[in-house]
Amino acid sequence: MLSAPCRLLIVDDHLMLTQSLALLLTEHPDIAVVAQLASGEALVSWLDNAPLPLPADVLLLDLHLPGTDGLTLLPVLLQKWPRLRVLVFSTATGPELIERVAAAGAHGYLPKSADADRLLAAIRSVYAGEKVFPLLPRRPSSAPAATTEPLLRLHRLSGREREIVGLIRAGLTTREIAERLSLSEFTVGTHRRNIMHKLELPNMAALLQFAFDYGL
Repeated sequence: MLSAPCRLLIVDDHLMLTQSLALLLTEHPDIAVVAQLASGEALVSWLDNAPLPLPADVLLLDLHLPGTDGLTLLPVLLQKWPRLRVLVFSTATGPELIERVAAAGAHGYLPKSADADRLLAAIRSVYAGEKVFPLLPRRPSSAPAATTEPLLRLHRLSGREREIVGLIRAGLTTREIAERLSLSEFTVGTHRRNIMHKLELPNMAALLQFAFDYGL
């Protein structure tokens, strides 16, 4: 165990979870929760305004956040605050996603289904400079690919496509979207088809639910 307590920053939009984690960690003097935040924007603001040297060692980061998601935040955080060690703690699972998290620079990944002992061990290991990722089974080349994780599908969308999804969610028709964005109806229709294809969704009802779930 390291002599100085690990200063832990928790970012998750589930208030009950963050409060429960903070309460759990009060029983462990080697880990001190320095802040609990509910969005990526709040996290960046907290880090921007934090005194130097940075008053946090490990960031416990959920991926599914309102606004900017955790996967998008990762490379930005690690470029701007390279000494911050990031442990992703998420309900999102799957080999492709975990590989993407590792490639983005995270120091570890733990599913939210993990028990308290595994979580504590992961935080301590990341603080000690270790990488904490599950062993991923090798999939035979002949095996069919699993459905892509929603967060990875979300990253396929361009900025314009995200904007159009937001307008669809707001109830605008194809003609209204075209007028709002100064595009032809044909172009908007092409964007809609591309969006459905990239998100692997069967119909508009599924698109609206996806947009609601992921804050588009």
